[in-house]
Amino acid sequence: MSRSSNDPRALRSRAAALAAATELLVEGGPEQVTHAAVAERAGVGRATVYRHWPDLDTLLLDTLATDARPLITPDHGPVRDQLLAHLEVQADWLNKPVAASIIATIIERAERDEAVRLLREDMFGRADEQFAEALSGAAARGEFRPGIEEHAREVVSRILGPLLFQRFMLGVPLTKEMMVSVVDAALAPWLPDA
Repeated sequence: MSRSSNDPRALRSRAAALAAATELLVEGGPEQVTHAAVAERAGVGRATVYRHWPDLDTLLLDTLATDARPLITPDHGPVRDQLLAHLEVQADWLNKPVAASIIATIIERAERDEAVRLLREDMFGRADEQFAEALSGAAARGEFRPGIEEHAREVVSRILGPLLFQRFMLGVPLTKEMMVSVVDAALAPWLPDA
């Protein structure tokens, strides 16, 4: 008799296995995420891990997806305030070792794996559409000059590029002051009086 996906035991074993897989990813990279290693670390049977993830690609993808998150998710308030509030929350995650492991693995694997490429789009690319809408609304309210929404990807790049470079290439923890500086520099050309 198979248990449903809502079975508390199955949910617990799945959560434990994903947590173990994340730890292994951080400690040694994606090649350390194996069925046997995850089962041992999680304290579950290898058959349990295989039942949830019949192949390693699916296991790694679910591990990445568990911790991956969109880097910018705007709503309808003032764009600068939204960006700073969201980036402050993201900085907590980005400053942890797990973020470097997740992002590096996604970037590397997305070149060859369509499922990981889609995950990368969830993190980086799909924000363009939502961000363009938020920028359009902000321009209509007078926060920015008209047309900024057509440059959403450029604005996102001018924000995320320096922050991710500072954090992952230079190893500098992200601070609120750094985020304010980067956001203000990215938005400055689009201010009404610019």
